[in-house]
Amino acid sequence: MKVLKTAGWWLIFLAVGVCIQALAPGLDVLAVGLIILLQERDYKNLVWLLPLFVLVQEGMGTRPFGAVIVWYAATIVLFRLGRWLFEVENFVFVFLLSACLGAAYYGVTWLMAPLQNLAFNVEDTLDKALMQALFMPFAWRLLVAARQLNAPEEEE
Repeated sequence: MKVLKTAGWWLIFLAVGVCIQALAPGLDVLAVGLIILLQERDYKNLVWLLPLFVLVQEGMGTRPFGAVIVWYAATIVLFRLGRWLFEVENFVFVFLLSACLGAAYYGVTWLMAPLQNLAFNVEDTLDKALMQALFMPFAWRLLVAARQLNAPEEEE
């Protein structure tokens, strides 16, 4: 029953994330879910959710083709590097991580656009990177609260 409840929670998260991304193009809501999975060290769910997140992002076409894989790899690397310096449940950690991921968002787009002969709009990309960096800490706080409401009661 716990497996179904967890899978259901993540599928609802995925559906809500896709709806939010449809309203705010360029925003990656699923990256917040990736951070939650890494914080909880929930590697079993990460194994099936990460490819699903990549397929959904690539299918939505909000980023240049292949940039999502580089973006999620940067998310994982920056999370693991920051984990050595801070507590992962700390808001300051998530705030700094989101600032670094905002810069990574810009960098990945800058890297991938010329590879696919796409025009690189500096102002638009900078706006989207800033929006991503500002969105992430607040969405993280909301998801952590939702996960705590969904958490099963532990026996002592």
